[in-house]
Amino acid sequence: MYDFVCEGLDVAEPCEVFLKIYFDNNFKVSQTDIESGSRNPEWEFRTAFQYTVHNLATLSKRDLKVQCFNRSNSRIIGEASLDLLSIACGPAFLKLTFHEPSTRQSKGVLRFTCVMKMISDKLTVVCKHLKLTMQGFPAAARLVISSSLAGTGHACTTNVPFSNEGDWLGPFSICFQTSLGDLLKAPELESVSFRAIDDMGVNQGNAEVAFREAFTTQPDTSVPFKVPVNYTSKVEGEEDEPVGSVGELSGVLQYHNLPVYAQMAGGVNVDGQVEGGYWLIEGLPYPKCLSQAPPLWEDPADNIGIECFSTDPQPQDEQEDQELDEELDDDTAFRENLEQIDLPPPWEKRYERSRGRFFFSDPRSRKTTWRDPRFLPMNWDQRIDPQTGRVYFRYHKTRDTTNVDPRCCPQGWEMRLSKNRDIYFAFWPTMQTTFTDPRGLPETVDAALDDLGRMYFKNHETKTTSWEDPRKEQQEVTLTTWRQAQSLRWWKEQARAGVEDIAKQRLELDERDEEGVELLS
Repeated sequence: MYDFVCEGLDVAEPCEVFLKIYFDNNFKVSQTDIESGSRNPEWEFRTAFQYTVHNLATLSKRDLKVQCFNRSNSRIIGEASLDLLSIACGPAFLKLTFHEPSTRQSKGVLRFTCVMKMISDKLTVVCKHLKLTMQGFPAAARLVISSSLAGTGHACTTNVPFSNEGDWLGPFSICFQTSLGDLLKAPELESVSFRAIDDMGVNQGNAEVAFREAFTTQPDTSVPFKVPVNYTSKVEGEEDEPVGSVGELSGVLQYHNLPVYAQMAGGVNVDGQVEGGYWLIEGLPYPKCLSQAPPLWEDPADNIGIECFSTDPQPQDEQEDQELDEELDDDTAFRENLEQIDLPPPWEKRYERSRGRFFFSDPRSRKTTWRDPRFLPMNWDQRIDPQTGRVYFRYHKTRDTTNVDPRCCPQGWEMRLSKNRDIYFAFWPTMQTTFTDPRGLPETVDAALDDLGRMYFKNHETKTTSWEDPRKEQQEVTLTTWRQAQSLRWWKEQARAGVEDIAKQRLELDERDEEGVELLS
């Protein structure tokens, strides 16, 4: 549970507001910090825990309850609740009305997110009646079956014995831990993988069956599949080069120990009534307040055919990002440098003729954006949410995400993300960290940390240092100007450095080629 926001609280001054959250009565009780002086408080609060119930039918009789208190007078402002079944199979986004306990009068609104996953500890995928062909003929091989979700499992890999006929009756099973939401609606399509290996131990190709494309909620029901076997050539020191389809693999999948519930994709639950949202897959339970099943969620690529990307790039989240892009586009030298620098895989660059600008497409989400994915710091990856089309950033060290762009840090600085999703900054010269963002300073000023982790500011023009942050008490228009100017300088420096690295690499290759010619002669 996270992102707790109150709106329009009916509370007298002075107010010192906090929330108490009761999950299934007193199974889990949590409390936020105190927010003072606002009828619309927000909390950077997050709680997560495991919950076990042995009778799923009782979920409709169990509640999540939130009480809002005013510490100034030790009184309850209001309370709101929702049954757990509506959360388990409905939207994760909730909007509930606070009611005064005795009079039931409305006392404000609470918005928050509650992600409730039913996890199967040993979800089992059974593979049967497998047939492998290469160039239209039965292929002799052995198979290695695994899952893209294998990192959380038990018997996650299965070795299928060698067959001269390329025919295996089965059953062959893989087992792992997951929820239906993770199995069927991750940003990347999760899948079961088949690797074909010949009698000499040489890899002949790989086949991927996306769970979403071969799935049923009915236990012991066989789902047929037929997928291409693709081969990728690998040259030492170079990236893998896809060759294409070299064969075909068919068979059936069965699922055992499936979770029962999965939350809807999108939508919001407003006091027990669902507004919007999609059914994750047909056959799952959905909230009882709906008279009929919600519309099915579809991958954006399902209905677009060959051109699976949206035709209009999604706008940036902030106006200042657009203005920065326009300023960079006007710099001819910058554009020429940038054209020499490759995009990180799997991103692709495209041209919007009507606007005369390049945009970027992400095959993982089938979405597009104006935001350039280049020059991200180490351990960071730019992605697009397939549901909202908004850009977000993934930090691989903690496997967590944020909407804050980690780029444009001054030299010596690095943005990081903790396991609690807290953004902090590391300063390499003193090996210290801070929660204060060092970006957005005027051109003549740099931020630094002393040996005790205290931030100070160096003014290169006056050659002085100060503890006083120059951003303090500045108007937003000034801060925006400083941020844009610093970002502009940073992007140009990265492009210039990138071109210099490319030139250096080419020079080293030329020198090696000349040495090779001399040796041959």
